[in-house]
Amino acid sequence: MEELKNPERQNIVLALIAAVLGTIVVFVPFVIRAVAAYQFYFSYFGIIIICFGLGFALFYYFRYKKFIAFLEKKDEALVWKYDEDQYTSFIGELNQIQKESSQKKVWLLLGIELVISVVLIILLSPETKWLSGLFFVFFGSLSVLFTLVLPKSFKYKAMAKPYVTIIHVDSAYIMGRFHTWKKAQAKIKDYDNGDKVYKVLAINYEAHTRNGRLFQEWAAVIPDPENKEMIAKAKSWINRINKLSREQEKITREQKSYSERLFDRMVGKGKDYKQERKVRKAIDKTTDPSTKK
Repeated sequence: MEELKNPERQNIVLALIAAVLGTIVVFVPFVIRAVAAYQFYFSYFGIIIICFGLGFALFYYFRYKKFIAFLEKKDEALVWKYDEDQYTSFIGELNQIQKESSQKKVWLLLGIELVISVVLIILLSPETKWLSGLFFVFFGSLSVLFTLVLPKSFKYKAMAKPYVTIIHVDSAYIMGRFHTWKKAQAKIKDYDNGDKVYKVLAINYEAHTRNGRLFQEWAAVIPDPENKEMIAKAKSWINRINKLSREQEKITREQKSYSERLFDRMVGKGKDYKQERKVRKAIDKTTDPSTKK
């Protein structure tokens, strides 16, 4: 297998670029005298951008390290390699669906922002009407960036060779992306893209997205759906993933809040929290196939 590129590297670079842009925003009033009076606002927004950029860079760095650890266990994972025609056909259809959805979304956002800009022109004083134009340019640029430009990274990552899927009980590499979860629902199903029906192993889990923390489903195409042995192996991994989720749900239901644990310690009853953590780690080991011989 060709060496897999760490998909989190690109995210780290983008986050650092955002931090650099934030630094530039801070220094704009010192270079352009026409906006020197608004130095406070440039500094305020610039610092916010810098903080977000560095924060995301740190977040993706931890994921970068997790992916390295993930690859070290790939010999114990479910690994599927794909024929180029089969894989690129599936990705091409997904990309077309996403493109059509993004075009509708960006026109809606630009329309809303244009209406707000017109309202600002009416409400603002003659000296500050230029802020309405700045509002439209700034938020319009963000709308285009997040709906048309950044989604193209999906195709960029998905088309990175080698074309392969790697699945563990708590993480996976699917379509060029690294996924991790504490709870997930996995199943085999038919995926209809409108042109062809594919049989896939679908994993649904909660994750951070551009629209907040939402449940999302990622589908790993089964290379040979007619192969009974391959389907049986996929089902065994589905059982492991779902078993881990059931165990995590049980722990979540039984686990008390911090204040409740503190009260129990004060009155001398209940399990020690450190002992609960040891029990949880023991459960994780029993559900991790890499620990089984």
